[in-house]
Amino acid sequence: MTALQNIIKEAKSLKKNFPKRFKKWTDYVKQASAIYASKHKGKSPVGKKKVVKKKVVKKKVVKKKVTIKKVAKKRISKKPSEKVILKKVHAAKTTSKNLYNKLDKLDEAQHAHMSKKIGNLKDITINHFQMITRKIEMNDHYIATIQKLLKEKKYTPLQKNSFKKSMKEYQAYNKELKIQKAELKKLL
Repeated sequence: MTALQNIIKEAKSLKKNFPKRFKKWTDYVKQASAIYASKHKGKSPVGKKKVVKKKVVKKKVVKKKVTIKKVAKKRISKKPSEKVILKKVHAAKTTSKNLYNKLDKLDEAQHAHMSKKIGNLKDITINHFQMITRKIEMNDHYIATIQKLLKEKKYTPLQKNSFKKSMKEYQAYNKELKIQKAELKKLL
């Protein structure tokens, strides 16, 4: 039996005995390879790094009839040259003129749009101010009803505590609304 056959056999037995130990078959093979290596003094055919061979280019010389071997190397990309950078800059300048014209048109459209919104802003703040005053009135009404409920004796202390909590929440909310109302009065 070859080494690979032994490793595959070991991997199959590992998978049979421990089906949930690894998710992938390759993990079982790696484990089996480690077991094989421990039995054979650290020598395992699986997991060795492959040696990358260099490309050899042959060049023939006619006069001497001797072959010279050259090792081809991959070129590492360098920083772009000045010509390439200048071409990119010139291309950007020509496109920027077109973009500049488009941006001018967009800018004018935006100013027109914003001027319409500013006119509507005062109406929006008045509506918001009215809504806040209605909320304050409603909260005052809720607080008054809760105070009446607290005076009655038919409720348990637990219920009265929950009434007190809700009353405190309404009062805190009222404070916030009054601050907002004061800020909106400054705008109007």
